[in-house]
Amino acid sequence: MSVSDPIADMICIIKNGINARKLDVKIPYSNIKFDIVNIMHKEGFISKVEKIDNDNKPIIKVALKYNEVGKSVINNMVKQSTPGKRQYFAKADIPKVKNGFGISILSTNKGVISGKEARMKNVGGEILCYVW
Repeated sequence: MSVSDPIADMICIIKNGINARKLDVKIPYSNIKFDIVNIMHKEGFISKVEKIDNDNKPIIKVALKYNEVGKSVINNMVKQSTPGKRQYFAKADIPKVKNGFGISILSTNKGVISGKEARMKNVGGEILCYVW
């Protein structure tokens, strides 16, 4: 089955896994999705990311992260740019998410990076999603 927006599908899989209190979720592999979850891992929103083979089809296994009380570290994820409405921001206009408590993930000419890293590298790009 083809998916018209694979990043939105990935966000939905992660949010459903959090709502079901799963320890990990499996996402169909693509390079951009793998880069997004690696940024989330680097920023501390998920505990582990690995690429595994499942019957010769690669998938991404994402271990979700919960605090001591059992509440998820990820409060929400929002897909910002859609296939019908791309949203591009210049380096000076990259928004801060929840006053710095969240992250924005951008697709730039330097690759898929976080908003904080984009500000440091002085590049703009397409905002893919927000995580807080």
